[in-house]
Amino acid sequence: MFIDDVSEALSNFNGAATPTEQNETPPTPVVKGTSVTLPIGEGDSGSFVRDIQQQLIRAGYRLPRYGADGVFGEETENAVMRFQRNFNLAVDGLVGPNTLSKLQQVNQQRISAPDFPLPSGILRRGSEGEGVRQVQRALKQINFDPGSIDGIYGPRTENAVRRFQQMYAALADDGIYGPNTRKYIRMELED
Repeated sequence: MFIDDVSEALSNFNGAATPTEQNETPPTPVVKGTSVTLPIGEGDSGSFVRDIQQQLIRAGYRLPRYGADGVFGEETENAVMRFQRNFNLAVDGLVGPNTLSKLQQVNQQRISAPDFPLPSGILRRGSEGEGVRQVQRALKQINFDPGSIDGIYGPRTENAVRRFQQMYAALADDGIYGPNTRKYIRMELED
């Protein structure tokens, strides 16, 4: 994930040997052709911001209006501030090294995919049964709340699937659970 690459580049950058000549400047951290300067805050945009938003959502900090759209607006700033407050970080709404590190740490402590089996096939509004319950439990685990785990694929479950699908360009955001959506949910559970 882009955010992990940037984090690694920053740790390498911070641990780099000091320049031997006075006129030599330390290298700028560059990842996959993109340089990122921390902190990231309101007004910033791009794939790094989208990764931060996705990590906030996974950590349980909802972005209901715009989701992971790659634009660091008020909604993202508020989520960052709540996250910082809850983890006793400096509450400034900026994603610097400390906030980025804590966000990654929180997301690495999640439960693994074997605890959440996923059904095969296609499920859509009107579907019922254990397969729907499995999808609902998985969605809840990755912070896309489908409402109650009742085994009924209703409007709230459809909406949770659609919000999840909007995170990935490869998925049609139609609210229908199928093989592609299953693959991406499994990836999120294992992440």
